[in-house]
Amino acid sequence: MDPSFTRQDLKTAIPDRCFQPDTGRSFAYLVFDLVLIALCYWALAHTSAWYFEAPLIFMLGTLFWSLFVIGHDAGHGAFSRSRLVNTAVGLATHGPILVPYRGWQRSHAMHHMKTGHLQEEEVFRATRAEQNPLSRKILFRSGIFVLIGWPMYKLGFRNIKTYDPIKGSHYLPVSDLYASHVKASWYAGLAVNAACLALYIFLGAQFGWGFALKYIIAPYFIYAAWLTFVTYMQHVAPEVPVYDSQDWNSLKGALASVDRNYGPFNWLTHNIGNLHVIHHIFPTIPHYRLQEATDAARPVLGDWYLKSDRFVLADFVRTLIGCHFVEQGDGKEVWKSAYPFAANYSGPKPAPSDSVPAE
Repeated sequence: MDPSFTRQDLKTAIPDRCFQPDTGRSFAYLVFDLVLIALCYWALAHTSAWYFEAPLIFMLGTLFWSLFVIGHDAGHGAFSRSRLVNTAVGLATHGPILVPYRGWQRSHAMHHMKTGHLQEEEVFRATRAEQNPLSRKILFRSGIFVLIGWPMYKLGFRNIKTYDPIKGSHYLPVSDLYASHVKASWYAGLAVNAACLALYIFLGAQFGWGFALKYIIAPYFIYAAWLTFVTYMQHVAPEVPVYDSQDWNSLKGALASVDRNYGPFNWLTHNIGNLHVIHHIFPTIPHYRLQEATDAARPVLGDWYLKSDRFVLADFVRTLIGCHFVEQGDGKEVWKSAYPFAANYSGPKPAPSDSVPAE
């Protein structure tokens, strides 16, 4: 069953200003993130008590994730109307956190083009039980993917079984992600990554690897865990449909996403997790316009809008237990659990504000 509305119906319902990035406002959020990062580093340098260091390191990793979201806006053309400004901001925000900007921009565009597609989704691609390799079972049923998923994905372990060290990596100019029309900025991004990595190695050698662990490595892996965790929670849940080639279309795929509740981190991380549905339908909307756009579109979306008001960690446990492979259902693929005790597990009943697509 297809939605009774079109993408144009949704666009008509949303105020035009939501589609217009404000470069000044975008830079204000970027500066805000950078100031908070500087303050956290200053505070970390002036304390030696672990009970102060641990939350500061966690906050640094979280703010690196916020910085990534700013670059994410730039990658979609939602930071500024200027393509040059978007590229410069993307390179500047992604370089220090070791993201090859153009390679990621390309793979992320592929994710948007085929969200919810059983055979062609770029990230967290679903699989049927008979096609579920041991490596995938270990990674996803243990939850360890949250810690290592992002570095693996950047290096080329895309959807686990499709890894090719030559064609899959975000860092190689011979990657299948390479596009010749962005040649200069592709190499510029790799150069920024290399320069930042060289700086981090120098600082580690100069001040000791304890310094590197505290100021660089630990915040990096916290940011990487944030990125992997949020992406997983955006697109995997018992109620999120997956479609095969026969049933998939771009609008249904875009709607195969969930708005989650990250509590105080909703605003700090620029609404990347709690206002994600409308972003997948209209990725050029700046993050600071997502709430207004979501409120305007919800009456049109109706039961196709997926939202959970539970704190996201509860939803994570529910998804980790209940979503291992998919089986064909009525016009869609339905998530199933491999655990006999949870064969039809769906977790706590959705709150009244939660919705599932009517099929």
